Amino acid sequence: MSSDKYIPTSNGKEIINPEGSSISEIEPGNHEPKEIEGYHISKDSIPSFKKILVTDDGKDISNKALNYAVSLANSTGAELFILRILKDVEKFGDVSLEGSLEISQMDNQEFHRKIKGEVIDAMEEKINKCQKAGCQNKVSYKFLTGNIVDEIVNEINNNNYDLVVMLSSHIDSWFSSLFSEVRKIMNHISKPILIIQ
Repeated sequence: MSSDKYIPTSNGKEIINPEGSSISEIEPGNHEPKEIEGYHISKDSIPSFKKILVTDDGKDISNKALNYAVSLANSTGAELFILRILKDVEKFGDVSLEGSLEISQMDNQEFHRKIKGEVIDAMEEKINKCQKAGCQNKVSYKFLTGNIVDEIVNEINNNNYDLVVMLSSHIDSWFSSLFSEVRKIMNHISKPILIIQ
């Protein structure tokens, strides 16, 4: 027997190689790889972004993730949501809430709210900077209190975000061990995450 040839058996289903072992013959027919749902490339498979969530801890280093989120929002037309978890609420000074209800002549009721406080002012200043830097879309923010991982996971799972943008590490912040926090978050959500290093 020649060492570079395979010899088919009489049944045509097996090929014996020169060493004497056999392998199954490939069945005739269509041998194109099967596409797994969600893994093929087509116009329908390209994701669209309408809502992007970015985490923020109030420190300047968070702006790195926010810059990427603004760029993605501008290129996709997505609305941007900034999420901040307040771990030690008492450290953030006084926050006051004022409200009033107005009834217009057309029987429409409008409730006006005004929230004041250092943490609110800082977030609104951050949003103003985003707009001055070229953010063209709506920017909203949300403050939550509690466990960082739990609150982020609940926020993502309970709202229809298309993408989450997070920073991989912060120095001396509530995200000081964010890589492990991100891993915990990733285990509990099904949304794509862009991790900025």
